[in-house]
Parts: sequence; structure tokens; C-alpha cells
Amino acid sequence: MKKIKTLISMIEPRPEIMKLLSEIEDYADISFLGDGENIGERLEGVEVLYGSIPEKDFEKASSVRWIQTNSTGVEHMMYPAFKNSDIILTNAGPSITTIVAEHALAMLFALARNLHIQRDYMHEHKWEIDCGVEIGGLSLGILGFGRIGMAMAVRAAAFVKELHVLDVKVPEKPDYVKKVYSFDELPVLLKNCNAVICSLPLTQQTKNMISDNEMAMMPDRSYIVNISRGGVVDEAALIRALRKGKLAGAGLDVTEQEPYPADGPLWDAPRLLLTPHSAGYCERLKERKIIQFIKNFKAYVKDGKVPGSLDKNRGW
Repeated sequence: MKKIKTLISMIEPRPEIMKLLSEIEDYADISFLGDGENIGERLEGVEVLYGSIPEKDFEKASSVRWIQTNSTGVEHMMYPAFKNSDIILTNAGPSITTIVAEHALAMLFALARNLHIQRDYMHEHKWEIDCGVEIGGLSLGILGFGRIGMAMAVRAAAFVKELHVLDVKVPEKPDYVKKVYSFDELPVLLKNCNAVICSLPLTQQTKNMISDNEMAMMPDRSYIVNISRGGVVDEAALIRALRKGKLAGAGLDVTEQEPYPADGPLWDAPRLLLTPHSAGYCERLKERKIIQFIKNFKAYVKDGKVPGSLDKNRGW
């Protein structure tokens, strides 16, 4: 059997990575993109790519049949030539599902209990209570019920009062969810929830999906957490809602501009927790991503199909 020419970028060939990849060495002719190398110069004959192809280099990808990105978001690949191609697209989402879900809930719970405020008081040597709210009194809305949204819901169900979920494709309602909503029913969900976590891809439909009007629909002193993409929540509107006291707190792991500029207004927004797109990071992260890639590679070798392939027209 002729080996499949495979190029891996964004991950170094460390011993622990090579040990994992030895599992597919009978099927794959693997090489790595070095630091400073142009991926466009390495695509000749490549059938499987771990990484991404910039639009300017896509014309050199004539032999590529499957791409697995190093990230969960794939909006950077959604240029016309790629969307119109027959290339299979998968992402790194399954490898980081649980840790992103945990990060989102950790943010929400810290906000509800005002741990971020108490931490500030500690640095000021101030023994002062900033009263939080009962987590068991939260009605939590999860926007996006894919892998990460489901993982959040399963974990949150043990803590919050009730769960509401929204997705493009209205899912079958699990027993632990009070109600499921279509995108058109977003206003109803917002009125019913005093906490919302965004777990949606960035598309034309979700750009600034949560802005002034949407925040106004939520009960006073609500919470918003975004661990998806920065453009889903309107940052200027979020700052206004925090300063007016409409929101009791907000958590962002993503911003429209990354890295976020040192002079940006989010740094000084009241009752905001901001993390640097770190929700998907944990110990042995690269190994986790390669383990997922190997699992997908075996499926690809078997019948040319990869589980969890994304719909390029929808962008997720």
C-alpha cells in the first residue's frame, strides 16, 4: 500500500509526538513544517494536512484531500476557493471539548460568587465582602449545542436552577434541559435566562449576535460568558451594559482583536473577567490533538471519510 503523504504544521516532532504517530507509520509518509517555512512550498503531493492553508497558497494545494486544523474555529479557512473545493475539513474541537466547557463554567461560577472582586480586595489588603449570588438560582442559557455546548450543559445541570439551549439545528431535548430554542427564538431564551454562555462559531448569522438589544432583553444583573469567538458578542455593547449595571458580570476568553491591544477598553471594564483565549489550553495539549488526528486518520484510510467533518458552507 502506498503511504499517504502527510504534512504536519504547528506541532513540533518531539519524541512524545513521534511515539504517538508511530501508530500510523504503516499508512502515512509524515513530514513536519519547520519554523519559518512557507507552507505553500511544501504542499506538492500532500494528501493530508494538519494545519491550515492561507488563501494565497491554496492554488498549490491541488493534491490535498483532507485538512484538520489546529484550532476549533475555522473561519480563517472560509475563503471561496476552499469552500467550493472537495477537501474534507475537520477541526481540533473534540480534543479540547471538556477543558473549554470547564473554563466557561469556572468563569461563570467565579462571576456569580464575585471571586474576581474578592481577589482584587485581597491585593488591596482589604477584608471586605462583595456579596455574590447563589449558583443554584441561575437560569442558564447555552448558545450553541455542539460538543462543547453539550459538555457544558451536562456539567452545569448539577449546579444551576435550570438549563435552556439554543442551536441552529433545534436538538432533541435532553432530560436535564428545560427547553430548546431555534435561532429565531433567541429573544425568548434571553428573557428566561439570567446567565448566558456563548459557544457558537463566528458566521454571518452570529456576528454581533449579542449586542445592546439582546442584553436589554435579559433580566437585570445577569451574566454573559463568551468562549467561542470574539465577534459573537458586541464588545462595545458589553462594556456599556457592565458600566450601567445591567450586567452583574461578564467573562471573555475571546476578543475581536487578538492579542487584545494594551490600550483597549476591555481592560478597565467593571466586573469583567478576561482570559487570553486560553480556555482550550491544558497539560499535554498537543498530544491530545495528535491523538484525535490519529483517530481521524485511521477512519480516512478505511473509507476516505472522517467523522465530525464540518459543513464548509455553514462554517461549522
